[in-house]
Amino acid sequence: MTDNRVVDFNEAGDRCRQEKRHQQKESRVESMRKRFAAALPDKPTPVKDYFKKKRAGKKR
Repeated sequence: MTDNRVVDFNEAGDRCRQEKRHQQKESRVESMRKRFAAALPDKPTPVKDYFKKKRAGKKR
């Protein structure tokens, strides 16, 4: 019996790496969210503001 599906390992590896990177970033953001919530409970979007400020600093 022959199988018609061919797996491209480069493509599969890239997808796996991207998913892994995404999970790492999400866990990092979640931990930052908790820290900011503890430090700045009155600010509505502290993590978003932090990343926006960081990105703006890199553009200069």
